[in-house]
Amino acid sequence: MWFAYIDESKDDGKFYIYTALIIKGERWADTFDKVKDFRRQLRDEHGIYIAQELHAWKFAAGKGQIADHPILKPERAEIFRKVLRFIADSKRFNVMSSCNTNEQYAFERLMNRLNRTAQAKRENVLLFFDQGEEAEMTRRIRRMRVHNPIPSRFGSWLGTNKAMKSIPLSNCVEDPIFKDSKASFFIQLADFCAYALLRMERPIASRTALGYDSMYEELKPCSRRITNVADPRGMGIIR
Repeated sequence: MWFAYIDESKDDGKFYIYTALIIKGERWADTFDKVKDFRRQLRDEHGIYIAQELHAWKFAAGKGQIADHPILKPERAEIFRKVLRFIADSKRFNVMSSCNTNEQYAFERLMNRLNRTAQAKRENVLLFFDQGEEAEMTRRIRRMRVHNPIPSRFGSWLGTNKAMKSIPLSNCVEDPIFKDSKASFFIQLADFCAYALLRMERPIASRTALGYDSMYEELKPCSRRITNVADPRGMGIIR
């Protein structure tokens, strides 16, 4: 069983990122301990409160009292990159991301690739989302589990000669589970990944000056490159 923690980042409602942070269920407890140890490290090195929610865009913008002293933007950028390196170096996670100007398209593409990858590995997936859109996300997943039309890359599906084929989310089990991001280290990590991709795909000068436009590349070791071998960045980003 895989646990997939999914979060979104967006740019003024014109560009959308969805990222899934994937953990093997049998390694969840060990992985959680590793994350807690990492948060203790951030406390010891930077003074960041262990129980403090780290919300990516607020963190990068210098907002919020996250420590026992002010942490300025350059140090926050250093910490942000450190978080992504932890995800990659811990060898506990896989990261899968999609991006598009159409929010629903980005969402459905990620779900389809996640389901297809799970099928290939003979795994099931339990989905975790941040709280806030429970009804809408549950409705989408339930619909895709029953009827999920997908266009053929080649114009028509073999054996049917039709442009569309329904491929339900058969390996995404149960309704999604919604977690308060304040109480979920994993949702917070997924948020950092999504924001890093947003700033790489849609850079802004103030963040690029601090290196945010290249931070997503830290995740190359744990990216599911097979999800899109045509990705020009070589990281499997679904487009």
